[in-house]
This record gives sequence, structure tokens and C-alpha cells, in this order.
Amino acid sequence: MGVSAVGQTGIRPRTFRLLFVLAWAVAIVMIYLLAPAVVPGLQRAAEDKCNVMNGGNYRSFKLEWVLPQPPNWDRPHWLCKDRRDLDKPGVSFGWWVNPFKDYKEYPEV
Repeated sequence: MGVSAVGQTGIRPRTFRLLFVLAWAVAIVMIYLLAPAVVPGLQRAAEDKCNVMNGGNYRSFKLEWVLPQPPNWDRPHWLCKDRRDLDKPGVSFGWWVNPFKDYKEYPEV
């Protein structure tokens, strides 16, 4: 049996558990912050809803995915603005826009 001058080597099972929990926590936070902007169905639903709200002309709206920023630290959300008057505040759609609703067919937003 050899003697080590620096102590025990290798990774303990407790370390694997900690790394697994940290990886899940980071994944959950990233999904919360970025998923609606990355998933094509959610992004398309937000575009359709914003388009209907601004007259049905794809050139007349600006859609943004807003992340928390200082000083107000809002929740992540979709923000729809009318390009014809960008000085007006935009309309927040919140984090979730229903991808199963056809906003073109049912214009009441």
C-alpha cells in the first residue's frame, strides 16, 4: 500500500451529487431566462400577437425579449412596441405567450 504525500485523491460521491445539483440549478435558471426567446413556437406566438395588436402589418411592430436589469429587476418578459411611435411605452406580454392560440384568427388579444 502506497503512501501519498498530498492526501487522498479522486472525487467523492458527495462531490458528484453537489455538481449534479448545481448543474440542474444553472439549467433551470437558464431555461427561465432564455427559453421563451429561443423556442420557435413561443417566439412565433409572440410575433403574431404583437402583429395583431399593431394593425396586422409586420413592419409596424418591434418585439423584444427583456431580461432583468438594474435598477428595477423586472421579470423576463416579451415587450411589444409600435414602430410608428417608439416614444410610447410598450405592452408587456409577460413570460408566456400561448403558442396554441391563433392570434390571426382571433384578433381579440
